[in-house]
Amino acid sequence: MIAYDFVASSAQSLDELQTELIVLPFFSDERPLSGATGLIDWRLCGALSRKLMAGYLDGRFGEKALMITPQKLKSEGVLLVGLGASTAFDAEVAKRACAVVAKALTESKVSNAALTLPGRSMGLLPALQSMQLWLAASPDNAQIEETSVIERAEEHRALDSLFDALRRQAESPLG
Repeated sequence: MIAYDFVASSAQSLDELQTELIVLPFFSDERPLSGATGLIDWRLCGALSRKLMAGYLDGRFGEKALMITPQKLKSEGVLLVGLGASTAFDAEVAKRACAVVAKALTESKVSNAALTLPGRSMGLLPALQSMQLWLAASPDNAQIEETSVIERAEEHRALDSLFDALRRQAESPLG
């Protein structure tokens, strides 16, 4: 079973984040990059934005690009995942995007990762709904032991309560 924790979407928290892989979904029309993706791009002196401007990435749905990170981050790599246009994003697209991210994590063979849930960079879905979609799609047979979810600090309490409810349900003699 994957252990989850929550990391604030702030420059300081992302600088301190130690993980093998950071997964950052982004939209094809999200310029400048926002949320944790924008913060990491800023920390990398615009390296992600330069890839976009040069045409190496465009953000179409399902597009993936792995970047080896310099020493500015305590991560071995950043995986960018395209979400398509933000105007077409809804719960169904989020569900499909979660499946793409889950498959990419399984294929990466990492034991720990951090991710921003699809659509959260622009706040297009509530954090709780995004987390529920992720849990339904997340890899259960992968070697991933720990996943850090990058989310605004004010959302952590709601996400913690979701895990508390799931834990109680699993421990219930009726469940």
